[in-house]
Amino acid sequence: MASVHAISASKTSHFESVSVFNQQRLQAIHSNVNKAKWSYLIANNIAFKEAYSHCIKLNMPATEQLVIWLERLITGGQCANIFVEQVVLDEMSQARLTQLCIMHNVNLINVTTHQHGEVVKGPWLDS
Repeated sequence: MASVHAISASKTSHFESVSVFNQQRLQAIHSNVNKAKWSYLIANNIAFKEAYSHCIKLNMPATEQLVIWLERLITGGQCANIFVEQVVLDEMSQARLTQLCIMHNVNLINVTTHQHGEVVKGPWLDS
């Protein structure tokens, strides 16, 4: 059975964990950003429902490469949101990425799925 993580409306951190089933929260995250900046989805098992402007889907890199990719995307200055499928970070990496997200005003969202492997479609990136 799928679970939805409860997230308060007032955002205190730029690092969040959201279930793919909490589509209202994902939509709210995406709709509050500068439309000239990019949103990235880094995942192997999740895809955008359709093509969206300013959205890029990347395949999940090797575990040791993920933090490097995230740091580069965050500090590049062209990113508003990064959705990552099932990201697991050590405490030091999470603290560093959170600090970078705050400095560069980027949202890093850990998108969780359930083990059934069903196709998930969501309107969270609809304009």
